[in-house]
Amino acid sequence: MTPPREGAVDVRGLTIHYLEWGDPAAEPLLLIHGFLDHARSWERFVAALETHDATPRRIIAPDCRGHGDSAWVGAGGYYHFPDYIWDLNTLVEVLRLDRFALVGHSMGGTISFIYSGTFPARVKKLVLVEGIGPLPAAFAEAPSRMERWIAEVKMVPQRKIVEYPSLEAAAERLRRKNPRLDAAHALELARGGMRRLANGNWVWKFDPLHRTAAPQPFYSAQAVEFFRRIECPVLVINGAESHHTPRPDIAERLEAIRDRRVASIAGAGHMVHHDNPARLAELVAGFIHR
Repeated sequence: MTPPREGAVDVRGLTIHYLEWGDPAAEPLLLIHGFLDHARSWERFVAALETHDATPRRIIAPDCRGHGDSAWVGAGGYYHFPDYIWDLNTLVEVLRLDRFALVGHSMGGTISFIYSGTFPARVKKLVLVEGIGPLPAAFAEAPSRMERWIAEVKMVPQRKIVEYPSLEAAAERLRRKNPRLDAAHALELARGGMRRLANGNWVWKFDPLHRTAAPQPFYSAQAVEFFRRIECPVLVINGAESHHTPRPDIAERLEAIRDRRVASIAGAGHMVHHDNPARLAELVAGFIHR
């Protein structure tokens, strides 16, 4: 596979990095990664897509702010879903994308369905990969959540960032968390998601601030209103072996999507694009062409 081109857009002074494959004049397909992941983790999926989809495409995968090679928010800042939506919208406008297909994994799925509900005319097809949104919260949980957020953010400067002596050591850690990864793939993910320190050790590129609990709970009633506004067909894909906690309100969320399909991929857990990129590419290609 041809290595991706790299680019960046400025979002109110914050640099958002992205990767791009394919024909710049072709129909766009955007890929939004999940929490603590990075754009390069889509590479095997992109390679698989090329074998299942003969249509020329412009595939764009940004690093969400504070992830991968995108900038961290810096002193006094934090990461909120509206920020991610702003970043995605800026990328769309700067690259002058008209209508496009959108694929989001996990946190990237939440970003994608909120964006699609905000700008329904822009998205032609939407694929949510293990990305139907976080667990629901009650209004009564908001005060304790705010208190926890403040306490955890205060502790960030005192937390020691885990350092690895080599990329191989970090790759082995990834394989312990996800035994479906082979050694070569785990090393690819580590190489794309880590940076080397002056002492020779390696650390993950994401901002440690992400390890804190966000202050704003996820409310189902609000999410449903974004789902209701989505006009394009939606494909919801889950890993058959995923151990993510089932959403008690999943039926309500799905019923709010007017044109939906649901699929499950065998041999895949939560990280579907890592575990079975070929089957994911097959489903996405078929859905986009439908």
